Amino acid sequence: MQIALLSVVVMLGAALRFWNLGQWSFWIDEVFTVRDAQSLSFDSWRNIPNPIPYLAVKLSISLAGSSEWGSRLIPCLIGIISIPAVFGLGRTLFNWQVGLLSAAFVACSSWHLFWAQNARYPVFTFLFAVLTAWFFYTSLERDSTLLTIGALVSCLCLILSHTLSVVIVPALGAYAVICLLETSNSKRWLNLLIFFIPFAIPVLALALPDVRGYLFSGWGRNEWQRSPIYIVLTLVQGVSIPIAVTAFFAPITTRFNRATLFLLCYAGIPLILFLIASQLQNVAGYYLFWTIPAYFILAGVACERVWEATETASGNTLGILVPCVLLVTLLSQDYLYFKIENGGRPKWREAFEVVAAEKKPTDKVVLSEPEMGRYYLPELTSIYIGGLLEDSEGFEREWETSGRKRLWFLVDVASFNVFDADVAVRNWIRQRGRMVKTLPAFSRAKDRTIHVYLLE
Repeated sequence: MQIALLSVVVMLGAALRFWNLGQWSFWIDEVFTVRDAQSLSFDSWRNIPNPIPYLAVKLSISLAGSSEWGSRLIPCLIGIISIPAVFGLGRTLFNWQVGLLSAAFVACSSWHLFWAQNARYPVFTFLFAVLTAWFFYTSLERDSTLLTIGALVSCLCLILSHTLSVVIVPALGAYAVICLLETSNSKRWLNLLIFFIPFAIPVLALALPDVRGYLFSGWGRNEWQRSPIYIVLTLVQGVSIPIAVTAFFAPITTRFNRATLFLLCYAGIPLILFLIASQLQNVAGYYLFWTIPAYFILAGVACERVWEATETASGNTLGILVPCVLLVTLLSQDYLYFKIENGGRPKWREAFEVVAAEKKPTDKVVLSEPEMGRYYLPELTSIYIGGLLEDSEGFEREWETSGRKRLWFLVDVASFNVFDADVAVRNWIRQRGRMVKTLPAFSRAKDRTIHVYLLE
């Protein structure tokens, strides 16, 4: 019965993840990943701090082509595999009912769906984090050296998928201390040394200026993205408010056993460390995407506790209603994802198709992300909008001097709202050009519309 029910959940998750997989346009980070993956070689991969996603995308392209569908094939499969992996972790921590509910939440999660349909790294961190947590917890329960080695390998793969995922190590360390306070023996100490020593050695690398410079470079100085509120809201919005609220009440409704403490360490300590780090550098909330299995499992625990507390001989309406409400909420977000939000992406490919239909050989394209133009329309010269920002009058003089050749402007609202807050650049474009087409897209509380203008 467990296999049959899990199979239904996995098939639902697979259907959602393959649906429109190739229809969504690439967005800018995907294009960078695809470009880097295509140029990846034996010599260059060693210089990439997170090579696993790039190697996977390169393999995906070699198997299925460089289209959107081909580039996303292996990330999509990794996303599907992570569904039964969460079931295994939930069943090991609690029971198969909690595991099945957790897997169902993951299968229906629009946030997990988005990253599974992306040629990017987050879905890899999700799977490897689940495997790391699963192996590590079980290794302590059984004092198994083999499972400890499995946890170590999975954790290394996690870090090689995204460097900042290393914050899982202090989370596991905190749980290991709790276990040592309960039971301490030579086998357990040996296993913990096997796991933690490989992560203790790289700490010495902080003495190197290049390493410190990489860690504290900031990756941008957007004040909102460095805010602790931004990180928390990203997580809450990502897992959905009903799931977040249900997971919050799980520790209150159950005893603080080892499984619950493990999940609190898994989800809580990385979040605390990121909130602290946000005061020093720009860390995005989705960097913690790999911690959300803990929230789904805690939500499953809460559902089970509601069932047990309200079960009567005449039935259990409330016990059935709570998980159903959570699943309906997640599926409603999936509906918005497919029907309204365009998969959470701006319509870059469609915008370049508009340009390609009317282009002339001497045309140029002005946009905020020139790499998008070089990928989708390489035959036309792409110009960075920054030249216009610095001196609009100088830009116009240059255009007049060049013989007033035709210029296409792709105005992606999300980017322009940041660097063109006073709308001065957009007004300049509107006054001198004509709008050819508007490609609306709204997702995750952000306007991702692209306006196509022609200046001739």
